[in-house]
Amino acid sequence: MTSHRRPKQPSRTRVTVLTTAAAAAVALSANAADATPGQKLSRDEVKTKVDKLYEQAEQATEKYNGANEKQRKLQKEVSAIQDGVARGQQELNALRDGLGSLASAQYRSGGIDPSVQLLLSSDPDDSSLGHPPSTS
Repeated sequence: MTSHRRPKQPSRTRVTVLTTAAAAAVALSANAADATPGQKLSRDEVKTKVDKLYEQAEQATEKYNGANEKQRKLQKEVSAIQDGVARGQQELNALRDGLGSLASAQYRSGGIDPSVQLLLSSDPDDSSLGHPPSTS
């Protein structure tokens, strides 16, 4: 049987390491393309480039964390809305059941229930409600 679970989200540490590695790979490949054969970088130049890569990785991680937090907030909102829709659907189903029962009773009795007549009447003081019309 196939599992329908969502895959586990990667940890922040793993994402940070992967982001840093990707940034370093991009920077090194860009530097390799710029470098002329036989040109060596000084220790300070390498340190500066590595620091810049760490800074870029940190910025990317902050953006990821911000997007992840926003996604969590939106997911909570979606869950709350889905709960509201489910409650509304339950209420609607209950009202339908009540209406169906009322319609069935009306059909069996051949008329409108006196309490419904009173509810729908434009003049509740009308004394003929619930009573058959007099033939005087």
